[in-house]
Amino acid sequence: MRNRRLARGAASVVVIGVDPLGMGLIRECLGTEAVLPSHATPYDEALHVVRKTRPNVVVMGFDSDFHEAVQLGPQLAAELPGLHMVAISERTDPERIRAAMRAGYREYVVLPEDAEPLRKAVHESSGASEDSNDQGNVVAFVSSKGGAGVSFLTVNIAAELSAMERVAVVDLDFSMGDIAGFLDLQPQSSLHDVLRNLDRLDERMLAGSVAVHPSKVHVLAQPNQLVDFEEVHGEDVLRVLTASAASYQYVLVDCGGRIDEATLTATSVADTIILVTTPEVVAVRNAWRRLQMMEKLGVDRSNVRLVVNKWGKSNELRQSDIETNLGVPVAATIAADPTACQRAVNQGLLLREVAPRSPTYKDIAATLDLITDRAATVVSSSQGKSFFGGLFG
Repeated sequence: MRNRRLARGAASVVVIGVDPLGMGLIRECLGTEAVLPSHATPYDEALHVVRKTRPNVVVMGFDSDFHEAVQLGPQLAAELPGLHMVAISERTDPERIRAAMRAGYREYVVLPEDAEPLRKAVHESSGASEDSNDQGNVVAFVSSKGGAGVSFLTVNIAAELSAMERVAVVDLDFSMGDIAGFLDLQPQSSLHDVLRNLDRLDERMLAGSVAVHPSKVHVLAQPNQLVDFEEVHGEDVLRVLTASAASYQYVLVDCGGRIDEATLTATSVADTIILVTTPEVVAVRNAWRRLQMMEKLGVDRSNVRLVVNKWGKSNELRQSDIETNLGVPVAATIAADPTACQRAVNQGLLLREVAPRSPTYKDIAATLDLITDRAATVVSSSQGKSFFGGLFG
């Protein structure tokens, strides 16, 4: 996820594909925050106007011609790298929100109900310089089935990464998420509190909402007790992840095995997806389903890293079986050491604190290259050589 290096001053805004009523709502929302045009630009003139005016922000109407708005996103981003693009609509639509994300829009705003994100986006883009600034990398950890160990891997990889970078973990399992429990944390605030106060969300609020582990991992957790929470909207999750990426070098998102609006959003916007499976027929079949779902979301397969957890001598499947059935390489295997892993979970400790010589810990440490270097595969200590080396001798 990318952001721009910002300076002060009124932002220059180009509005595209919006009717007069929509222009009125935008003017009412922004007031003196921005330099607004007298009227909206038609879709077919958008590239010409952006080349000529080089604005800080483009506000794109998604109601008049949704398909044209989506197609213009990558074209405008290529024309003016760092351009802050905001999609606006009269209604919430999960499919349109995901399409907007894939096309490069930073926000999806429903007017007039949700004017604050537009106001904030324009305010933050005021006087943007030509220099670009990378936001943190968002890494989504997705499980092929319950019990695959995705939460365990997320927290232990985060702890290894935190020795080098500023790292946050976001728990997106709204039913039974317990990242805090894996780290023996008692958070005073939670992701639910953040979602209830999105109008105040900024880096300071986020810093006050996370629990900090001694490893320096910051955790935006689920509540300690189960709560009845209304449906989570994709645009709200996007705002949380965007704020997190502005504060941390790496944001590791535990999506668990759930398929809902929150996890679909995280998967759509992640820079890297760690798909975790186990070497069992049912798990691999579900991993295939996950890959098909990601393809429908528009996720680039090159951003997916397949990790086989709980790897051991009694596997149902060989690595070659898994790759043949899924059509993607196994990026890494994590050795099975159930005794050491269970001790760590039961005590709320990291695996390195319980069993630093465990082959599982060594494999977890090796997976950092999948995130930091975007490597396609890593050598696992449990294999002795790389996946392709194992296949071809």
